[in-house]
Amino acid sequence: MRGRLFPVADGWYEWRQDEPSLAGTVLVRVAVGAGGRLVLTGLRIDGTPSAELLRAIPVGRIEAAANAQLAADEVAGSTTAVVRVREAPVGPPPAADIGWEMVEPALAVVRTAAPESVRLRGRPDVFYRRVADVYLEYAQESPRPACDLADQHGVPVSTAHRWVKEARRRGFLPPGRPGKSG
Repeated sequence: MRGRLFPVADGWYEWRQDEPSLAGTVLVRVAVGAGGRLVLTGLRIDGTPSAELLRAIPVGRIEAAANAQLAADEVAGSTTAVVRVREAPVGPPPAADIGWEMVEPALAVVRTAAPESVRLRGRPDVFYRRVADVYLEYAQESPRPACDLADQHGVPVSTAHRWVKEARRRGFLPPGRPGKSG
């Protein structure tokens, strides 16, 4: 099941999903919750509410979609959800002080040490931004996005979890909730 949020008015978003389609129009209000994660703060149904319709509303999937498709925007002291604009990375960031290591000391070129603030550790931001994008796509469809990420790249699940943790640390993913995907 895949769905999307469409802005309607005054902070409300319409939830539309592929299968199964909902019998009525579902509108949700999203705000930043504890820990910086986007959560549902309002639910409105246009049409006749029924037990079947209420059971069919995937609240967890809507929150996962909100965190994937929307971003928190702080304007004049209040935090609201706005449509997320993701720039596609064009290439790795330029780093003049990073080069190849050589095993032959006679051919080695002396490099000056980069300041601590400039030193890169591990993979570049472009990699973790892509991990975040793929993880958020999986979180909208699957209850186990890290496992799907690991399967796609042929790595252990613990490696995928480490990538996701680092993407969160670098700010490319919203804070996680224990036991919940997205």
